[in-house]
Amino acid sequence: MRLSNNVKPGWFFRNGRQYLAVSEVPRAMDLPAHQITDAIARGELRIERVSGCKVVELAEMMNYIDLLEGKK
Repeated sequence: MRLSNNVKPGWFFRNGRQYLAVSEVPRAMDLPAHQITDAIARGELRIERVSGCKVVELAEMMNYIDLLEGKK
């Protein structure tokens, strides 16, 4: 039996917030993977765990992208 839903792998919801798996961020946001890992290492992006998966809050990711746009 095939289930039809709109939930994509790597997307999570918790406490009314939307999260994206760290492994999916480069593809979803069209950014190089090293840029995301560097931002996490510098503390610019905070990771959390949801169901054992490392995730970034989508709102925080958008703020990071806005900062990148401001630096250009």
